[in-house]
Amino acid sequence: MMTPLENVKVLNLGTRWAGQVAALLLADQGAEVVEITRPANSAKSEAIDALLGRGKRLIELDLNTASGRAQALKLTECADIVLENMRPGAVTRLGLDNTTLRASNPQLTTVSLPGFAPGDPRSETAAWEGSINAATGVYTDLSPLGPLLGRTPVYSAIPMASAYGGVLGAVTASLGLYHRLATGVGQHFTVPLADAVMSAMALLIAHVEGQPNRYDFPPIERSMREVAFPILKDVSNHLDDKQVTRLLDYVRSFASPGLGSYPAADGKLVFICANDHIYQTRALLQTLGIFDRLIAEGMEATSPYVQGSSGKNLYKAAGLTMEWRTHLRQEIAAAIKSAPAADWEQRLREANVPATVVRTTTEWLTEPGLHEAGVTADLDDAELGPVRQAGRFVSLEGEAQASPALRHRETEQAGGDFQSAAITSTAASSEKNLLDGIKVLDFSNIIAGPAAGRTLAEFGAEVIRVDPPAPQAGPFATMWFGIDVNQGKRAIILDLKTEAGRQAIAELITDTDVVLHNFLDRSAERLGIDHSSLKALNPDIISCQISAWGGSNGGPYKDDPAFDPVMQAASGIMTRYGTPEQPVLHGIASCVDYMTGFLATLGIVQALSARALGRGGSYVRTSLAMAAQLVQFPFMASVSDTVDTQHEPRGQQARGQAPHQSLYQFADGWAYLGCAEADSVALRTELDISGTDAASYAVRLQGLTIAEVRQHLADIVSASVCEISTLAAIRAERTEDQHSESNNWLNTGSFALVRDEHPSGYPTTLPRPTWVRPDQHAIQKLTPAPAPGAHTEEVLRGSGMDEKKIRRLFEAGVARKAWPALSCYLPD
Repeated sequence: MMTPLENVKVLNLGTRWAGQVAALLLADQGAEVVEITRPANSAKSEAIDALLGRGKRLIELDLNTASGRAQALKLTECADIVLENMRPGAVTRLGLDNTTLRASNPQLTTVSLPGFAPGDPRSETAAWEGSINAATGVYTDLSPLGPLLGRTPVYSAIPMASAYGGVLGAVTASLGLYHRLATGVGQHFTVPLADAVMSAMALLIAHVEGQPNRYDFPPIERSMREVAFPILKDVSNHLDDKQVTRLLDYVRSFASPGLGSYPAADGKLVFICANDHIYQTRALLQTLGIFDRLIAEGMEATSPYVQGSSGKNLYKAAGLTMEWRTHLRQEIAAAIKSAPAADWEQRLREANVPATVVRTTTEWLTEPGLHEAGVTADLDDAELGPVRQAGRFVSLEGEAQASPALRHRETEQAGGDFQSAAITSTAASSEKNLLDGIKVLDFSNIIAGPAAGRTLAEFGAEVIRVDPPAPQAGPFATMWFGIDVNQGKRAIILDLKTEAGRQAIAELITDTDVVLHNFLDRSAERLGIDHSSLKALNPDIISCQISAWGGSNGGPYKDDPAFDPVMQAASGIMTRYGTPEQPVLHGIASCVDYMTGFLATLGIVQALSARALGRGGSYVRTSLAMAAQLVQFPFMASVSDTVDTQHEPRGQQARGQAPHQSLYQFADGWAYLGCAEADSVALRTELDISGTDAASYAVRLQGLTIAEVRQHLADIVSASVCEISTLAAIRAERTEDQHSESNNWLNTGSFALVRDEHPSGYPTTLPRPTWVRPDQHAIQKLTPAPAPGAHTEEVLRGSGMDEKKIRRLFEAGVARKAWPALSCYLPD
């Protein structure tokens, strides 16, 4: 059986993480990947090298020599995809820029992964992981008090730039391949890593003017947010630890009791995420044995969509009075304290409540059920021996092709040629959009799946969102999140629990290319959208299922529920950003959810390429668990039973990886200082830093301005200083009004946001999708996210269904134009 990308030849010119991640995601689907490595040095391989090298041939070439460049050019002449992630100007200097390469190979897809976009003043400076995170709000807007108080930035070891840049690089390369197969023409793409980070920050940087208080995060009193905290922000550096703790306790008091960590009887923490959900909130409280008592005490269990607030609705946490919120939190805490954490994890998951024991990375990598699932895998490495690592991030299977087994890296001292046969393309018009003519039915909800559907729409696919007649999740999850992730789609409501609803959707499926959903297996089968049912209706269809815990083998937890925060708690992200005793949420939705969506997009586009190569339809699978590993990939490989965390920066006091890669307070503000370790002596000499420790750096730098330090370091190529940016500052600087917006928004530096009127009635500012920049094709400007059911009649009529049948569907309540529970777009 063939693999999805068999005979696709990929060359990765760079040795930096983002390019390596992108190449890994192509190798995992059977592409022949050649990755150029630098001439050998004495450094021993680490476990992460085994993961990043998986499935590749690593060829040592010195591109600073004529022979090395000649060998690289020879490889590009028969490659299908070339990735490069070099420092600014390097590919042009080496004669390996996309214009040169495509002159001799017009069908070539080239993808550049610079730190900052062309036109950004920072684009010519060294872009370290920390520099990019500093420029994108990662160090200021993920921590609980950061956006409110603007206090000391908090370092995160999560490599957002390389992880999101890598997955989007792979998506882009796969898109270019698919379009080339359809047209015979290659093209160049740019994926700036700073913009890639912004793709994950979309809901944090989004701004809905005048929105009801319940959609603020956290939903603190508006007077405090708009009056008191701006004043406190001005004096935040003068607040002592006791004052900061009191403010943090105040903010935490507004957190939903159904979202957070609680200590169990054995001292371990249980993280739950059952907030404003008609089923899961009730199931949580019933499993804990406190639901009936809370109702008897006067609390209510009414719709989370009801307008107004009684102050005691269990399904509307933001509307609870402080007394009821505190009481509910105390009741949950007391119940969980009565049994060990593992018992609660099992009991809650059996009740379909998203919950987990809070774990470290080591505990995640050694968890037997995850290994059985293929979420983690063991792979023998020639240098290191068995390496426990993340499993295949996306799995594809069809009648004629399937993802290959994981393959270890192969190292060659001398350059070799590609060994795969050539792939053929169809000559056709290259003017059409990248996914022109592709039709998608999106049954998914919350963020991950809808983000995949939105991304496909950005590339020109026609996406129809399918909602049930009544929502289970509250409006924060369905409507507010949807403001971003449901852009560019038409929206219909059909009841697939009825025979008439399944027949109606079947008529749409016969003319559909892709079906996307995040249902459990049993639910998908009941609704008629499992892969077997879909294939019976449309043999070449591509279906994509996003699960919470599933791996390449499914596994014992594949039917368990979870959301982004649960996966952060389970996989070590929270204990890394905080501590095992005090785990901290690494931003809402900005860590795992969007990564999952992009992995789903990747699998779908790779499946489209496989279909274009004559290999038929595919069943695509990925999960939140796989995304939680990719976003923290440096920590997802180990040659022993433990991950070395002794020297790892962690917690809310962390400032950097090393003294020469760290956050510092300069005379005029906070910035990230980065340089190569080999240049750290020269850096200390130029700056007259007496010691080698971070404290010595900090003492010296606080007396210098950022401009002065830059001037001192001008001759050290690897050194850069990047000011800290907040999301509010980026939004203020980079937002255009819809009516005055430039038509060239993809080519105006890093980031672009647009403010526009919105169906919600609130003017809304959202980021433009600047993270993928094709040279030849426009990214679609998406229409605002419609209300559920806004296009039901239009879509059914467009499918060719006769008017009588359409009328009967509406009369029977099988089809709807709106949710009855939703009286306005954003209920208060």
